[in-house]
Amino acid sequence: MFKDFDFGSNWAEFSKRHVDQSRLKMACQSMRALLGAENIGGESFIDVGCGSGLFSIAAHRLGAAKVVGIDVNQRCIEIAQANRDLLAPGAPIEFHIASVLDVEQLKGFGTFDLVYAWGSLHHTGSMWNAVHNVLRCVAPEGTLVLAIYNKHSTSPAWRSIKWFYNQVPQLIQRFMIFIFAGVIYGAKFLVTRTNPLKKERGMDFWFDVVDWVGGYPYEYAVPNDVVITVTRGGFRLRRFLPASVPTGCNEFVFEKR
Repeated sequence: MFKDFDFGSNWAEFSKRHVDQSRLKMACQSMRALLGAENIGGESFIDVGCGSGLFSIAAHRLGAAKVVGIDVNQRCIEIAQANRDLLAPGAPIEFHIASVLDVEQLKGFGTFDLVYAWGSLHHTGSMWNAVHNVLRCVAPEGTLVLAIYNKHSTSPAWRSIKWFYNQVPQLIQRFMIFIFAGVIYGAKFLVTRTNPLKKERGMDFWFDVVDWVGGYPYEYAVPNDVVITVTRGGFRLRRFLPASVPTGCNEFVFEKR
C-alpha cells in the first residue's frame, strides 16, 4: 500500500519547538513583502493547506476581517487551533478539515478577497485540478497567492526519492533526512551564497528538509504554465518571484479581473 507524507506530524513537531510571537512576526513580514501592502484590513482570507496555521494567524494580525484555514490533515487542524489559542487567544479564526479537490466543500466556504495557497497545491496529488478549484474561491477583484515548485531536470528524481521515503521504516527515513540535510545545506549555500539556516517566512531549516524529502505527493511546473492557466481563468499576474533555488517554490500574486 502506497503511503503519503504525514504533514501534520511534521507541523506538530515544528510548532512544539519553534512557534512563538517572533515566528508570527516573521510570517507577517513575509506576507507584507509578498503582497506589497502593510495590512489587509477588512479583507476576507482563506489559507488553503493551512499546515501549522501560522499564516492564517498572520492574516488576522494584519487586519483581515474574516480568516478561514483549511487542510485535509486532521493533525494540521488540531495544531493550527492550538497555535491560534497560543498566539491569538480568542481570535475569530476558523480551521476546518477540507480538501481543495472537493468542489462542493469549497463552495460551502464562499469566496474570499485573498486566497492564499502557498506551497500546498503541489502536494494534493492533482495539482492542476487544485489550481482550477482555488480560482473559484477568489471574489471579484480579489487576490490569489500561489507558490508552486519549480520544474527542474532533477524533479523526477526527487519525486522518486519522496515516494521511497514514505514506503520505508522510520529508521531509514531518519538516515535519509540526515544525509539530505547535508546535501541540501551545501546546495543552497552554493546557489544563494547565504546561510541556509537563516530562514524566511518563520520557517526552520531542519523541518523544511523533512518536508522536502518526505513531501509526497509531489508535483511541479514551469512558471509560464502556471501563469497561462491562471490568466485564462480571468486573472492577471501582478507579481512573480522566482524560486531562490532550482527546485524551490516560484511565488505568484494574481488579481481577478
